[in-house]
Amino acid sequence: MTVAFAGPGPVGIAHLPVEILSRIFLLGAFYDYPYSDSPFLLKPDTDYYQTPSSQFQCAVSRVCARWREIAVATPSLWTFIFLRMPCHIDRAKIFMKRALRVTTTTIDILIDAVDQRQHVQGLTIGPPEIEIVLSTVCKHAARWRSFHLKVRDRHCKLAARKFLSTCGPAPFLETLQLYHFEDYTSPSQLHEATYKPPVTVFDNSIPNLRNVGLIGVNLPWENAPYLRSGRLTNLELALHPNNIRPTHDFWNGILRASSRSLVRLSLRYSGPKVDGAWSDAQHPIVLDALRELCLSDLEPEYSCMIMERLQCPHLMSLRLNLPEQDFAPLLALL
Repeated sequence: MTVAFAGPGPVGIAHLPVEILSRIFLLGAFYDYPYSDSPFLLKPDTDYYQTPSSQFQCAVSRVCARWREIAVATPSLWTFIFLRMPCHIDRAKIFMKRALRVTTTTIDILIDAVDQRQHVQGLTIGPPEIEIVLSTVCKHAARWRSFHLKVRDRHCKLAARKFLSTCGPAPFLETLQLYHFEDYTSPSQLHEATYKPPVTVFDNSIPNLRNVGLIGVNLPWENAPYLRSGRLTNLELALHPNNIRPTHDFWNGILRASSRSLVRLSLRYSGPKVDGAWSDAQHPIVLDALRELCLSDLEPEYSCMIMERLQCPHLMSLRLNLPEQDFAPLLALL
């Protein structure tokens, strides 16, 4: 490939100006940008998720000395940190060193850990590696733009509680997605996993948080002011037994605070607690900005209780994935 410039003759691609080459590198690196459809990478109903490949930026950095110099000196090429295998830990350290050399750069983190039964030494991140992984990335929490964490057992969950409760504020964090789900073999295991009160994360200092996805994870609802900041645009709650759900009063506060900002709301086997006082359905919450609403795996009566307390004048998409029961009352309500 040659590009013609006004001058004595054609110039090969290897000799393009730094500004053009760095732009080409960025276009290639973010060709498969994972956030184009949703701020949430992890899904509660599948183990598949889209992540951008780092092969492009690594490949161009090995073409020649000049290209490597330009690629390494372009912080935006190295901002997505994906950890699923032990070999990704050293790669993450290199990427963060390159990305964070500029004080204005923020990074996206995705950690995918498996439980001890699924763990394969050298191939997956499991209980033996999780503390190393979290200690590597949590020291840079002040520079996070998004954080996605998936854990599948108690040991990894306890490590996550430890690091997220001590890593300090995350002033640039826009997306927080926490996923914990494991196969409980007995009621006692389920009780052990849910009886401990949740911990405060990021010192409750997340001033730019806009997207919150909690799958099998609860927060200290009454002590989470960032959920009622009025800035939430995407809220996803999934896989919460009733005892760890927020009270309806707090749920009501989240939605009312975000009535003019919330664009997407998704509930899958989650929502406010069934017991306790609920607001009067005669005074519904008006969600002016809501465009997408998804309800999954909810009982008919509970679905009606949710819907009759919401008013969504600009809703464009309603997705219902409900069990095979009599939903005639819900359909009538809609």
